[in-house]
Amino acid sequence: MNNPRIRLHLPPVCSKNKSAPEISIGRRAAWAVICLLGLALFVIPYSETFADDSPGSTYVPMDSWVYAAFDRLAGLGVINKQFVGLRPWTRLQCAQLVLDAEDNMESGATGNNNAQSLFEALDQEFSLEVEALNGTSPPQAEVESVYTRALGISGTPLRDGDHFGQTLTDDFGRPFNTGFNNVSGFSAHAIRGRFFAYVRGEYQYSPAYAGLTPSQQAFIANLDGTPVAINSQATPATDRFDLLDTYVGMRISIYDVTFGKQSLWWGPGTLGPMLGSDNVDPILMLRINQVQPIVLPGFLSFMGPVRVQAYFGRLSGNEYPRGPYVHGEKALLKPTRNLEIGFSRSTEAFGQGIPFTFHNLFATYFSTTDICCTANPQDFPGKRQSGMDMSYRLPFVRKWATIYTDDLSEDDLSPLVNPGRAMYNPGLYLSQLPHLQKFDFRVELATTGQQHEQAYASFFYHPAFFNKGFLMGNAVGRWGKTFDTSTTYWYTPRQRLEIEWDEHRVAKELIPNGGAQDSVRIKADWLVHKDMEISALVQHERWSFQFLANGKQSDNVFSLQISFYPKKLQLRTALKSFD
Repeated sequence: MNNPRIRLHLPPVCSKNKSAPEISIGRRAAWAVICLLGLALFVIPYSETFADDSPGSTYVPMDSWVYAAFDRLAGLGVINKQFVGLRPWTRLQCAQLVLDAEDNMESGATGNNNAQSLFEALDQEFSLEVEALNGTSPPQAEVESVYTRALGISGTPLRDGDHFGQTLTDDFGRPFNTGFNNVSGFSAHAIRGRFFAYVRGEYQYSPAYAGLTPSQQAFIANLDGTPVAINSQATPATDRFDLLDTYVGMRISIYDVTFGKQSLWWGPGTLGPMLGSDNVDPILMLRINQVQPIVLPGFLSFMGPVRVQAYFGRLSGNEYPRGPYVHGEKALLKPTRNLEIGFSRSTEAFGQGIPFTFHNLFATYFSTTDICCTANPQDFPGKRQSGMDMSYRLPFVRKWATIYTDDLSEDDLSPLVNPGRAMYNPGLYLSQLPHLQKFDFRVELATTGQQHEQAYASFFYHPAFFNKGFLMGNAVGRWGKTFDTSTTYWYTPRQRLEIEWDEHRVAKELIPNGGAQDSVRIKADWLVHKDMEISALVQHERWSFQFLANGKQSDNVFSLQISFYPKKLQLRTALKSFD
């Protein structure tokens, strides 16, 4: 390719004893401008704002019903201020979106007859937070939810998203295998002034895993460049208590500073963001999140409201090398109420063999050169990846159709610099269908194999971008392609039925003869009482990987979850059905 590129590092496959050349002065300048702009986003809200008395707020879990409801309201044109590519949101942020919807509905932007019921359900859910925005913020200490999920799997599921696929994705890295699986847990939060805390703990049980055959493990180990095959060995039954999102935080001006195990969702779609998803057990991290957007001064105001987020954490379960760290930064722009653009970057760095020094830390953020294929790269600036995502409500059909994309580049400053080498995850969301206004429709594609470029691969980190055996990004994995389509019937905001079809392919460049994974699932979320919800899932999957087994294989998943919401016993009334 002859396209000019701002190089961050060489591709994973490169010849030995070579390092990336120094980049030109012009490219250095471009990189410096971007770094300074990112710094300005943290400095602009000057010192006077640090004297305010903004209340703290915990984050809404990524498996909450409210995200789908907000997505639909935004797709109907009722919400304009959401930043869909940077989640989870705090409860106060959700309350601000409720107020945005209220203003727009008063002006007649209802979208369809169901928008009013969606708004009423969300207004009810965040009533305390709406009051807090009006200056009433008493201390809180509440049990948010208590739940149990029984999950059964017949047949042999797929558990390795890096090489083959995952039967269950975006499930907080919970273990699963053939037989009976269970999770039972609770969540609670406490808020006092600008300080807040959240805990979500659960018991997890999953049957033992027999592992792949010795010859299969040898192939995987050779493919990944590791002494033994990762995630392919026999493991005993999982029987443990695990903390999911559990953190403490403080509101400082327009920022939340939080420390603990935390989830990420850095993309506009539902298939799984490329650079941060809840496909993994929440990562132990320090996170700085700008919860209140700002408009930059002068000519930069054309970018509209801007939000940024940065985190620094440590990955678990990685052995080659042991104990790597990861950090990421993202900026979201909203030039118009219908257009959102995000730029992100993540770096996996340090670990056994690379000392954690200030010099090396600085290099992970600002280095423009690289080291490749060295057995002990003392100065390796890390495995760096960049992303770009976009969401746009289409002209003339603003209340019907939204297009979006979530793109990834392995060694460029942005996927826009060299599109031919980027990985893509585009999608289309129809918030309503003609004459079927209780239905929505979504279709997404994802591909991660372009011109010998592989996502989530590194010569030093084996595998790259993993936490406790699961991919941090999209479960499409390496050299994968996925087509996913779904439709949801919204009987009420808390009573939904979703049907989804997914096709996944793995290229023969990764696994001999490649492979296929197809599944159909039906999921229902039903609020059967004002404080109790039942969620059911039925999934049938067929897969074919000659490398794993001869002929086509199949498995079935059956899941039933019961959730109680104690804190809402006195706050919630029965929800009305749609008109």
